[in-house]
Amino acid sequence: MAAIDLYSGIGGWTLGFKMAGIEVVASYEWWKDANLTHNKNFGSHHDEIDIRSLDLSTLPDKRNIQYVVGSPPCTQFSYSNRGGNGDIKDGLVDIKKFLEVVDHLQPKYWAMENVPRVAKILEKEIKPKGKLAKFKHLFGEIRVYNSSDFGVPQDRKRMIAGRLPFQLLDAYKDTLEKRDLSEVLNSLRQAPYTDPIYGIRISKNELTDHVLEPNLSEEEARMNEEAKTHHPVYNKMSFPDRQNRPSRTITALCTRVSRESIVIRDHLGNLRRLTVRERACVQSFPMNYQFFGSTYPNKLKMIGNAVPPLLTFYIAQSMLETPVDSLLLPRNVPRERLRLSPENAKDHTPENEGAKYPWNRSFWLAIKGLRFGSGVRFDLKNFNDKETKTTTWRINFYYGNSKSILNKELDRHLFDKAIRATSVDENEEFNELFNDFLGFVRKIDERKLQKNWTNVDRTVTGPIKLIDVLSGYSLQFKEKLKELDMAYSDAITYFIKTEFEKKTQENEDKKKKETSEIPKSADRGMDIFVGILIGAAFNLILQGETVKIRKIKVRA
Repeated sequence: MAAIDLYSGIGGWTLGFKMAGIEVVASYEWWKDANLTHNKNFGSHHDEIDIRSLDLSTLPDKRNIQYVVGSPPCTQFSYSNRGGNGDIKDGLVDIKKFLEVVDHLQPKYWAMENVPRVAKILEKEIKPKGKLAKFKHLFGEIRVYNSSDFGVPQDRKRMIAGRLPFQLLDAYKDTLEKRDLSEVLNSLRQAPYTDPIYGIRISKNELTDHVLEPNLSEEEARMNEEAKTHHPVYNKMSFPDRQNRPSRTITALCTRVSRESIVIRDHLGNLRRLTVRERACVQSFPMNYQFFGSTYPNKLKMIGNAVPPLLTFYIAQSMLETPVDSLLLPRNVPRERLRLSPENAKDHTPENEGAKYPWNRSFWLAIKGLRFGSGVRFDLKNFNDKETKTTTWRINFYYGNSKSILNKELDRHLFDKAIRATSVDENEEFNELFNDFLGFVRKIDERKLQKNWTNVDRTVTGPIKLIDVLSGYSLQFKEKLKELDMAYSDAITYFIKTEFEKKTQENEDKKKKETSEIPKSADRGMDIFVGILIGAAFNLILQGETVKIRKIKVRA
C-alpha cells in the first residue's frame, strides 16, 4: 500500500497516512522551508519542484500506487485573499495538474483538500463545457467537512473531493469526541508536557517553538477587540477567544492587530496570541513535530497552510476500508509511526509591537457612540499620499446595509444644511459646547497623529486617544440636545428622514434598482445628526477651512 502526496507542504497528508500505516513514497512541494520540514520529519530527500511543470513520466510506477492525495494552493480561492477576488483561472491550473496526475496513475482512491469555496467551483467546472469537464469521470463526490468533527481542536471547514468511501468517513464522525482549545492550552502550561491528542510525553528540553509572544499592548487589544466585536460588515466574534470550544481557524497570514488573529486570555490574565507550538497542536500536529522555517512568520505560514493530519488520518483509514468498530484512534497509533525528526528545529523570536512602523501605516476605526451595526458608522481613517509622503486624517460616514454600504460626504454643504434645518445654533448652551469642540479640533496636528501611530513618537496624541475624545464629545452633544426643547428633537428627526429617506437609484452597469436607507428612529436620528456635526466640522478644520456657527468663527 503506497501513496503520493502532491502539493505536500509540511506533511499534513503524509503524517496522517503514516499514522494509518500507509507509506507515502513520493511527495512534491515547491516551497523550500516547507519541503525541508517535510524531509526532516520523515527522513525523505525530495527536491523542491514546481508541480505545474511536473513530467508525468517521472511519477512512480502506477502499479505501485494505490492512493493519490494532496492540497493544491488555496490562495486564489480563499475569501481572505483580496476579499475573495483571487485569480480563479490561475488557481485552476494547479487543480488541473493534480487531476492529470490522478488520471495518469489511476489509483484505487484519491482525495484533494482545499477551502470550502472550491466545492462549487469544481461542481461547475466538471460539467460539460467546463474547464475540467474531461476529468469528470474521476470524481466520486465533493463534500465539505469541519475538521472539529474528527477530533481536531479547531473549527476548520475544508473541501474534500475525490473517490473514496465517503459513507465510511461519515460514519467515523459519530464515534469521535470533539476537543476544545483549552485542552491544547492546558497541555502546554507545565512540563513534562502531554500531547492532548496523541498522548506523547515531552520534556521541557525536548519541546520546541513554545516561545510566548509579548502580551498585547492596550492599543493592540483595543484594535483587535474593535475588529472582532464591531466590524462594519462581518459577523461578531468573541474577544478574547472562547476556550471551551474548538479554536477558530488557524490562518497562514495574520498580524498582531488582525481580525483573524486568535487572542486568548491566559491563566495569568494576559491577552496574547498563540505560540507556534500551540498553533501546531490546534492543527493536530503532535508535540514532537519540528518546523524548520527560516523565520518566525514562515513558521506561522507553514502551519496555517497545512491540512490537519488528524483529518487525513481518518481519510486514510477510510481508504483502507477500516470498519468503524476497528477504527484506530490517535492515542493507539503505534509509537514507531510517531517517530519523527531526530533533530530539533531552532526557536525563533516572536514578533512584537514593532519599534517603528512604516510611515504610511494605515488606521481605520469606528468612533464609540457613533457606530450602530449593519454597516452604519462614523469612523476615523488616515489617507497616505505616496508622492508627497504626507498623511491626512478624516472622519467618514457609512450607511446602508451589509450588501450595499454607501458613503455620505461630511462636507461644508452637509454641515450648513444640518445647522439650517435644525437651528441648533440658536441655543447658547449648545454653542458653548460646540465651540469648545472646535477649539479642540484646531489643536490637532495630523503629522503628530501619524508619528504616534507609527511609533516614531508615542508622547504625542495618537488616533486611539483622539477617538476616545471624539466619543466623549458625541456623548455630551447628545445629552445636551436631549435636555433642550423637543423642537430640536423633532427638527433633527425630520432632517435625517428627508436627508436619508428611502431612495431608488439606477445601477449603470446592471440596470437594477438598489435601495438604501437609514433607520428612522428618533434616537438613531439624534446619533447620526451629532455624527454629522462632529465629522463635518472635523474634516473642514483639518482641511484648513473656517467653521462658522452663530456668529462665532473658529479658523484652522
